[in-house]
Amino acid sequence: MSIFAFLATFQFGISTRIDPLPSEMQPNNYTGLYTVAAGDVILTLSMHQDANNMITGKLESNNGNQFALEGMVSEGVAAGACSGSEGYLYFEAYLDGEDLTFSLIEPDEFNMPVYETAQYFVFRRGTRHSPQSTQQSPEPASTNRTSSGDQVAASPRTTSPAKPLSGSEVVRDELNGFSFVKPEGWVHQYADGQILLGSHTIPGLISVFPHRARNSQEMQELMKQGFQEEGVSLLLQSSLQQRSGGMITGTYGGTVQAEQARGHGIGLLSPHGGGVFVMAVSTPQKLGQPIMDAAEYIVQNTSFQKQEVGDRDLVSHFAGEWAWTNGYRTEWMTFYPDGTYSDQAEAGYSGNFTDGAGNVSGNWGVANENSNTGRWVVRGNRESGVITVVHPDGRRVNYEYSVYVERGKKFYREYLMNGYHYNKQKDF
Repeated sequence: MSIFAFLATFQFGISTRIDPLPSEMQPNNYTGLYTVAAGDVILTLSMHQDANNMITGKLESNNGNQFALEGMVSEGVAAGACSGSEGYLYFEAYLDGEDLTFSLIEPDEFNMPVYETAQYFVFRRGTRHSPQSTQQSPEPASTNRTSSGDQVAASPRTTSPAKPLSGSEVVRDELNGFSFVKPEGWVHQYADGQILLGSHTIPGLISVFPHRARNSQEMQELMKQGFQEEGVSLLLQSSLQQRSGGMITGTYGGTVQAEQARGHGIGLLSPHGGGVFVMAVSTPQKLGQPIMDAAEYIVQNTSFQKQEVGDRDLVSHFAGEWAWTNGYRTEWMTFYPDGTYSDQAEAGYSGNFTDGAGNVSGNWGVANENSNTGRWVVRGNRESGVITVVHPDGRRVNYEYSVYVERGKKFYREYLMNGYHYNKQKDF
């Protein structure tokens, strides 16, 4: 299964899932004058938002450099293009009270925004600064070229840091042995082997889910696969970037339920094998720095716990498929050597209808089945002990076992588990 299989669980399509969670906040109006100072450099940003939520404006520095802004406001987020004499950059802006977080994003050779290059500033509305000198602002460190060959200036390198994220609530995946600190202002829920997070104010959705890659190369191969299934098509649209702390990031694009979608994916390896993927997904217009910062905060605050299975010989002894039946109901438990677990139960009941004279007038039958997955660990020996099963929601079930004995003889392929007589059907 590719790393984006979780997207198939979207029941209502990306057009509903990517919106911010309900909030009483009123729409922001970006009209105003904003400034930010960093040493001798002063940037001034003027913006005008009209009745149709279209944005025009100008970004200039105290050395006379100017960029024209054109864009629009959607769901409280301003986005568009920032053009100057040397080319253009994409911009996104988020207003929080009187503070405006403004990001400049370089395009790639296909004129798509490369969010990993984003540089952002925190402007203040209505504040004017007096320059300490008229020193020239730093030149861009590099330029990009569009698909037509034109040069595009890289975003300015003098920035004010964004407000740091914080959090205190720890979210745990007991089944897969990892936990992370959730950013403040985000809510989460467990769903189909993943942890989904949403915000009241930031458009988009973050999913955290495990992978089984054994090393960085395997993790990169998984990230290159993308995902294509009914209703979902997401492909890697950038080169994978090796980041500090063992992170690998990439940008994805495509469609979900016929809606355009864009994602920022991060892979992280566990020192015990496997690891997690964290995916921030939204529409191309709404995937911005705040949701990507939240995703990276999760990765940076993720820890792994070594998954126990038990004594190697004991694990080898119990690994396999076990079953019990009473004629009406049959249950199977499968213990895999890697510590994963599954079970299945089937029940069938039937009988006859009789009339007042005791004659059979018909028959009836009821059948049902269910299944579960999880992880298992065994403690004890071949004679007796406890097998603990951990389900995806963290629920633990203990099975006390003892070898079946008949006429003084021990049958090591038969055990009483919580009083039920299980027989080993298959070895692994």
